[in-house]
Formats: sequence, structure tokens, C-alpha cells
Amino acid sequence: MKVNVFLSVIGVCAGLLLGYLIYSIAEGKDNSELCGIISAICFVCTLVPMIGFRYEDGRLGANMKVLSMLFLIVFLAIELGFALWEVKMPYYVIVNGIFLLAFASIVYKMSHVAFQQSPRSEKEDQR
Repeated sequence: MKVNVFLSVIGVCAGLLLGYLIYSIAEGKDNSELCGIISAICFVCTLVPMIGFRYEDGRLGANMKVLSMLFLIVFLAIELGFALWEVKMPYYVIVNGIFLLAFASIVYKMSHVAFQQSPRSEKEDQR
């Protein structure tokens, strides 16, 4: 896995802009600042692996990009829903935390499994 710094910075900036969008939608409601900060964190955590990393294994790269895109869409729906309909803040933090931890654990498991497999063991499996 290689990090492309330029694309990672673009991913961070896009996540921050999306977080500001959510803050603007929730502006005037209770805890709109916290809503913007948490949404920016969630967007950055999904955008950077999607566009900022280059994976040596093509299958792993495709799976990571699809997983990141799916979680980005889920986070976008959650953030918009919480920003439009003023929901209690503990529910907002808990739901975002659960989804962010699920995303992190899936990414860890996918990368851990991919790095354990070596090219030699794949050739032995084919025999």
C-alpha cells in the first residue's frame, strides 16, 4: 500500500468541505458545531482510503475502494438525516461511532488477510 500525498490532501479537503456542508445545513440547531466536526471526521476517514491510497494487490484495492464508497454513502445519508431532523446528540454520536468502528474493523481485517497471503502460497493452492 502506497500513500499518494496529493490525493490524500484532496481527500482531506473534500471531507472537510462535506463536513462544512453538514454544519451549514444544521446551523442554528443544537450542537451544529459538533455535528460538523463529527461528520468531517467520518468523511475524511472514508475518502482518504478511497482516493489517497494505492494498493499493490488489485483485488484488495478494488474492495477497499468499494467499501469506502459504500460507507461514504451511508455516512452522507446519516449526516444529512441528523442535520435535517434535529435528533438527540447521544444517538448521533453512538450511530456514527458504531459505523466508523465497523468501517475501521472491516478495513483492518481486509488488509490483514491480504498481507498474510503470499504469492508462493497462492501457487501452492492452485496445485
